[in-house]
Amino acid sequence: KKTCGNVLLVTQFLRLLWEEGLLFFSLEANTWKWDVEAINAKEVADDAGVLMSEKLLHLPVGCQDAIRLLACIGLKCNESILMLLMGEKKDVRVRGKRRRDEGDHESLMLDYAVDEGLLKKEESNYIFAHDQIQQAAYSLIPINERGRLHKKIGTSILGHVQDTEDAVLIFIAVDQLNKGRMFIEEDEMVGLARLNLKAGEKAISLATFMSAVLYLKTGISLLCDGHWEVHYDLSLELYTLYAEAEYCLGHFQEVGYAAGIVLKEAESFENKLRVYSTLIRSLAAQNKIQDAFEIGFNILSKLGVNCQYQPPDKSIITKDLMNMTKALEDLSGTEFLNHKMMDNDKMIAAMKFLRLLNFYAFFSKQEHLFFIINQMMNLTLTYGLCRESCTALANLSFILCEFGDFKASEHIGQLAMVLLKKFKAQECLPQVYLAIFSGVQSWTKIPRRCLEPILHGYEVAMQTGDVHHAMTCAYTYGMSSFVVGQSLASLERELNAFGKQMDEYKQAMVSQYSGVLRQVVANLVHSKHDLPLLASQTAEQNDLLAEGLKNKETLLLTHFYLFAGIEAYIFGEYKLAADMVEKRQAAEKHMSYRFKLNGATAFYDGLIFLAVARISRDFKWSFGASNAISRLEKHVQVGKFNCEHKLLLLQAESESMIDYNDDILKKYELAISTAAKNEYINEQAIASERAADFLLRNGDSRASHYYGKAHSLYLHWGAQGKTDHLCKNIPF
Repeated sequence: KKTCGNVLLVTQFLRLLWEEGLLFFSLEANTWKWDVEAINAKEVADDAGVLMSEKLLHLPVGCQDAIRLLACIGLKCNESILMLLMGEKKDVRVRGKRRRDEGDHESLMLDYAVDEGLLKKEESNYIFAHDQIQQAAYSLIPINERGRLHKKIGTSILGHVQDTEDAVLIFIAVDQLNKGRMFIEEDEMVGLARLNLKAGEKAISLATFMSAVLYLKTGISLLCDGHWEVHYDLSLELYTLYAEAEYCLGHFQEVGYAAGIVLKEAESFENKLRVYSTLIRSLAAQNKIQDAFEIGFNILSKLGVNCQYQPPDKSIITKDLMNMTKALEDLSGTEFLNHKMMDNDKMIAAMKFLRLLNFYAFFSKQEHLFFIINQMMNLTLTYGLCRESCTALANLSFILCEFGDFKASEHIGQLAMVLLKKFKAQECLPQVYLAIFSGVQSWTKIPRRCLEPILHGYEVAMQTGDVHHAMTCAYTYGMSSFVVGQSLASLERELNAFGKQMDEYKQAMVSQYSGVLRQVVANLVHSKHDLPLLASQTAEQNDLLAEGLKNKETLLLTHFYLFAGIEAYIFGEYKLAADMVEKRQAAEKHMSYRFKLNGATAFYDGLIFLAVARISRDFKWSFGASNAISRLEKHVQVGKFNCEHKLLLLQAESESMIDYNDDILKKYELAISTAAKNEYINEQAIASERAADFLLRNGDSRASHYYGKAHSLYLHWGAQGKTDHLCKNIPF
């Protein structure tokens, strides 16, 4: 009756009754006792806030002062900041009752509040036990004094921020000054706007984009009428960064609003370039790739770089790139760094836009991919080195893998890394790492060791507000993790978390790719009675096909067909898998880049073709399998640990088509043991299942052993859905 079930009110009311002696423990009766009449007569506040206020007023005066300061700052604050605000230690420390047994040790007045259950102390942070307690403490400050107190707190902290880059102090200081802005003089408003700009920049660097938007929006609101004339540079920075922060949140309408103001008010074409870059990213995130390229090419034309909507013949560009590659192969890292520095501002700006367009060309405009890389390399060799040159080299290294020139690719990739280090170009790191660690390094080195650098690229991209590269690194990390056989349970959690981010930041393009992989992983992990394989989902295929054809997104289609084929094969739907491979290969004829996945594509193609050839005896499937084996033989020369076991399994499967003997079984066993040595548990499981199939077809009772081994390996991989499917179809 007294507390109406409010938990906070109940606990505080009981504590109050205990303090006033109305509730007590009787040692004589060995039980709790209470004075019912006195309790019934006692008035209780209507809400927890009033009760908390009364409770706070019973604290020592020094503690009340400290808790008011804490309430101004928020739900929690570090002890050192409170010490700073409360003055010298001797003025704010007394001996706390909670620590009487510690003799002369002193603690903050706030320790009284900890004893009373109003605050918690976690390490060096004081935290309100409940938000209503914080509100009650704040209500103790007279309304007409709150603004001045906020200003005083902000000003005091700001005096200690000048010589530090501590983001927490900056945020607290600016938050307090913003709350006390009504007491800030008009001539101080510009300074506060600059502080909000600084806080916004800090927030973006920490990937706290919502906070960044709030700071920047506040900074804009502090500007006076006619601010574009009076405070031009500040206005330009605030609106430009505000557009970038809103882009990071996927608020594309706000991006258009802020960009429109900059394009209208900016005094020069150069001052508009940064916001044009944000506009391009905003359009691309919404899958408006054609619009993004039109703006980009128009900007490049004004900068003096000719970009044609119909690029030159690919063979001509390829020849230019190969000539550049030969010239670069003869240069050491030291010699390359001695090349002149780019000092032409227009060309530096052009490199930034080419770097941006290169990313979108890879996904949706592959006819422009080689042309853009060629342009970047030409500008680098003609005008000199700049920060973006490292991305040009990294992307050249990436496409050289497509041509099979891994030696040149590795050398040029090293030049890219040297240049990245020289310029300390953090904003370029995600793109460089993405190209190199999903390119040549994943071929020539152990691919699972490339996962951490790609994930680091994601983290750096988020810190620099480069959301599209961050999400692409996240997707690439997930795809690579799947291919090398990382735990599916962990991978599913990571893919779901990344997928939520992609949706939150409205990165529609990369979200489509990630969605395909998420469904394949989910089907492998979870047991289902009627398994909805990707390849059998006609409606989804049609939607994706329509989207891909509409936007000419051939890469998206091939990505779908690739993973749909892999999934169908693992679940034994071989004809369905073969249909996916044929569709993918047809689409690849129109592409500059193909998903090779460090030999995994050729591996699954070969397995699928051999499985169908065994059923149909059609020569085209045997020919396709032979072609896949030839591709893997070349891949083994580049990365033995990636492809050796893959090739052994395809050879065993091929030989099993025409004979049955222990030598073939030994080749299966060698494929299994080599996959284990190379830490490909997924392909170790597949090889075990294929060995079992081989023995079962020939009536060999040893098949049961290999099925059991495959079952155990699939479970260890995390493919519960596959193990259930195996038990259902092969009752070993």
